[in-house]
Amino acid sequence: MLPRVVLLLALLATAAVYWTGLHGPFLLDDPGNLEIIRLWLTGKVWLTEAILPQPSLIYSRPVAMASFVLNALVFGDSGFGFKLGNLLVHLVCGLVGYAMLRRALWLDARLAPHASLLAALIAAIWLLHPLQVSTVLYAVQRMAQLSALFTLAAVWVFLVARQQLAAGRTRAAQFNLFVSFPALVMLGVLSKQNAAVAPAICLALELVYFDKNTRPGATARNFFTVFLALPALAVAGILLLAPRSLLATYDEWDFTLAERLLTQSRALVDYMGMLLLPRGPQMGLYTDDFAVSHGLFSPPSTLWCILVLAGISVLAVVLRKRAPSVFAGWFFFLVAHFVESGFLPLELYYEHRNYLPAFGLFLAVAGLLALVPAFKTNMLAPRKLGLLAVGGLALVFALATHGRALVWRDIGTIAQLGAATHPESMRAQFDVSYWAVWRKDYPTAIAAMNRLMASENPRNRQMGQLSLVAINCTRGENADSPALLRQAASANLPRLTVYESQAFGRMQIISDTQDCSPLTRGEIIDAFQQIVDSAASQPESASPKYAARYYLANLYASNGQWQDARKNIELAWHGGRDLKTGAFLAKVCLHEGDLECMQQAISEVEKIVRPYEKSGMAELADLKQLLAEEHGKALPK
Repeated sequence: MLPRVVLLLALLATAAVYWTGLHGPFLLDDPGNLEIIRLWLTGKVWLTEAILPQPSLIYSRPVAMASFVLNALVFGDSGFGFKLGNLLVHLVCGLVGYAMLRRALWLDARLAPHASLLAALIAAIWLLHPLQVSTVLYAVQRMAQLSALFTLAAVWVFLVARQQLAAGRTRAAQFNLFVSFPALVMLGVLSKQNAAVAPAICLALELVYFDKNTRPGATARNFFTVFLALPALAVAGILLLAPRSLLATYDEWDFTLAERLLTQSRALVDYMGMLLLPRGPQMGLYTDDFAVSHGLFSPPSTLWCILVLAGISVLAVVLRKRAPSVFAGWFFFLVAHFVESGFLPLELYYEHRNYLPAFGLFLAVAGLLALVPAFKTNMLAPRKLGLLAVGGLALVFALATHGRALVWRDIGTIAQLGAATHPESMRAQFDVSYWAVWRKDYPTAIAAMNRLMASENPRNRQMGQLSLVAINCTRGENADSPALLRQAASANLPRLTVYESQAFGRMQIISDTQDCSPLTRGEIIDAFQQIVDSAASQPESASPKYAARYYLANLYASNGQWQDARKNIELAWHGGRDLKTGAFLAKVCLHEGDLECMQQAISEVEKIVRPYEKSGMAELADLKQLLAEEHGKALPK
């Protein structure tokens, strides 16, 4: 009865502390990911396109996108509706996590008598933890939530199946292992790829909770062969034979594979610190200032963090007999971080990456109770002392989470707090600037860009300069803009990132709609061309580079420089091959009177437009109509 009461109170408290934050704004990549849902609601795209916005089934994350479609139907497409959907998923994750933890703790001989209560307490801490705010109130992180939900369910199914095997119920176990488990993992992967770690988490539990006397037989061995060993060999083969298929996007970042792996040791230790001792002001979205580890001693904490992780791992192995849940929880934590904190070329640090791994770390901490000797006090029984301690911690977490939810009601407050605690964060300073420009508070916007321009990071300085030029054009005071643009162009950075391509796009729109004199469009074009030319060693297939060339081609076309526009748009097309680039290439060819080039571009675009893409099919029809009209003009009268 008590575990159910604890869980119910935790669910109600979670809903209460998050409620005020549901009225907050969309954040970062929310608009980009959710715009397709709005287009579907207004009839501009078909349902299939809303659920499968990308050609790849996995990269489209159709389960998550389908949940957004359902969300929009039930709650509307407002920020409140999507965040309410996230809160509901969060509560369900807490329930499924409780069920999984209870199953696991039943297998720990010392903790089994208290399995239900411990599972409920862990789930309560997880539900109310302030680190979860940046997942629950960040609409697009529904993807991470659903991936975690299906992974937890899959691990629960595995634990059930292994106990069925131990009890001799082979047929039921095989159904769960080879039908239910892969179905749940697939649903998770189609929400976000993190769910692929589920079989490895199961191996960590297998190694410590099930010994040779539980009669695993061929069924369990086949399970791990099919769902873990073979996929691991496939990934190893890809890395050996075609590494660029997984690692190519390192071309878009300012760090190497080795640097990323070194940095993740510090990130993991920092995540542990945030989960065990939350530091509210330091939390948030603006972690793009997390320092890169360039070597074991740069910064010096890199080596120490590696030693800490290795030391805990060795300790967990040593304690696996006396405290099996320490081993299970610790390696659950590490394995659950493998996709986003491993070798893949992703951003270095994000709080939402702990959404699933937190269950493992909290399980490991609970597992330490197996090492505590039985004792009695003259005041309260140990059970009651434990309840009071965890209850007090849950209350502290609830208050901290509510405080964060209050901050997350307003983009200005979010950005200002982020800029104050992460002054080197480019995203934070940008958000402060955008928010201030929207309010026509130009001094605040300029101050944010000045902070970037004072940074030791050359990319921060360059982006501060480019953004200040855009702000000057917006407010109509451009005296300093030519000099700022020259400084930005002279940075000579060896690669473009998403920030440069966004700056190019913003300046293209501004220069088409506003007078930036004395800054001329020609000066903007020359500066942008110099920035692109500085990245000569970066492959044209790097998405920031072909996106930058697309915007540069548009600027050239607006300035009547059609040959330069064609040169850049052809390079962009060969680098990226997306619809908007191919369509613009066709129009540039048309302007130059090269109908053969236009026909070729249309043929190539036709190959990438899917039949269920309403907008893409319409664009293709328009291009064909233009081509037909030009052919008609060329016919003799």
